[in-house]
Amino acid sequence: MNKKIANKVAIHQPNFFPWLGYFECIDIVDIYIFLDDVPFGSKPKRMNRNFISNHKGEKKNFTMSVSTPSLDSEIRDCKVVRDPFFFHYRDLLKENYQNAPFFKETFKIIDEIYEFKSDSVSDFNINLVTLICSKIGIKTRFRISSKDFNCRCRPTESHILKILKKAKASDFYGAKRGIEVGLYNYLNFKKEKINIYKQEYIHPNYNHRNFLPYLSIIDLLFYNFDNALEIIRTGRNWIKLN
Repeated sequence: MNKKIANKVAIHQPNFFPWLGYFECIDIVDIYIFLDDVPFGSKPKRMNRNFISNHKGEKKNFTMSVSTPSLDSEIRDCKVVRDPFFFHYRDLLKENYQNAPFFKETFKIIDEIYEFKSDSVSDFNINLVTLICSKIGIKTRFRISSKDFNCRCRPTESHILKILKKAKASDFYGAKRGIEVGLYNYLNFKKEKINIYKQEYIHPNYNHRNFLPYLSIIDLLFYNFDNALEIIRTGRNWIKLN
């Protein structure tokens, strides 16, 4: 008798150098699906902006220029703009983290990310996320919504539920904001026999003279590359909603 497949699944847009909670969500599930077939919307978004710390301990924007054909353009149709600011922000990392204990190891990854040839925002961000995961030891399987599921339906909740059913999900791990703004009704997940969990990540402190929470994972890697995943996991906190 074949055992029924039951997967823990998360679905999220492919973000630009995401924060620690994003990677903790990837780490806890069996399958992580990059949601690239929904509108990018107005800029800036986490798909082209995040935050770093400068050498004075101040929070600074870290961005990537993006071209969106229209407000309705899907993420996969948006393009990376390789203007002078594209490499300026990479060099900004060198300027502010050159004295960090794991500068060499981390900047090698940064260089590899910026050498990625595709101009697709989706491809660029998926590559950087999966590359970082491979370097810190996350073993989760990855899928891409447009390529692996092609579930063309609206509203967002219907789109997500259709993907989850195709992925044979027993549990859906969702970002806190998506749940709190009402994108998902937990009762609809219950009807489909899918448990839904909300992330309430407890941001850990880590070794950094000018530590600030909620920055890009880059900040953690420059200072704690050797035990980054261990630190990320200490903030794990999920609440079951149904």
